[in-house]
Amino acid sequence: MFSEIPVKTWRRLGVNKVKAPAEIVEEFMEVADGETKKFSEINLSEVPVAKKIKIVVGKSGRMELTAVDLGKADYSAEIEIELAGDDSSADLQAAYFGDGKRNLDFNYIIRHKGKRTDAVMNVRGALNQNCNKIFRGTLDFQKGCKESVGRELEEVIILSDGTRNRSVPLMLSGEDDVDGHHAVSVGRLDEEKIFYLMSRGLDKAESEKLIIRAAFNPVIEKIEDENIKAEIENRIEERLRK
Repeated sequence: MFSEIPVKTWRRLGVNKVKAPAEIVEEFMEVADGETKKFSEINLSEVPVAKKIKIVVGKSGRMELTAVDLGKADYSAEIEIELAGDDSSADLQAAYFGDGKRNLDFNYIIRHKGKRTDAVMNVRGALNQNCNKIFRGTLDFQKGCKESVGRELEEVIILSDGTRNRSVPLMLSGEDDVDGHHAVSVGRLDEEKIFYLMSRGLDKAESEKLIIRAAFNPVIEKIEDENIKAEIENRIEERLRK
């Protein structure tokens, strides 16, 4: 078993029976008190990948993580962010495109430990052909994290009847004085948006591509390396031609 959500009774949903597709690579990072750090986790691999990443944020520290999966093989990622210090914050922006017969497993956890911590988890994805995807997103408000705020959203675009999507947003609270929000949006491309773009001269295929690229752009724009950004955009264009 690669990783699991922290509520054992939820195993009946079948979202924890996932084996790592490759040897697990583990990474640990720290953000010191008062420090701001930006991280990125970009998967463009043509072979299976499995990663475990943990980031601990100190007092008044801030971390930003951009995670993008546009690989061509199975991919598993467990990302755990621990807001250990008071007034620490985290901004996790992620995007993925699943196609073919890929198996994707995402387990993102943000643990609020310090007081007045603030976290955002924003995930955007598209699934095509026979891709099988599991996403588990957890906001864990632990005892003592008074006045902390957490927001979690996953938006999934389904492009084919052959895909299987499982999304499990989870919020845990051991503290009463917190503000948490979580939601999942799963659906096909908006027909009204497609009609509007077609009325402006685009054909249906071009309209669909534009909508998908627009959904991914808020995440991709956070990538500072222009070469990687260009490669990601090329990969998206390649996927949309299938």
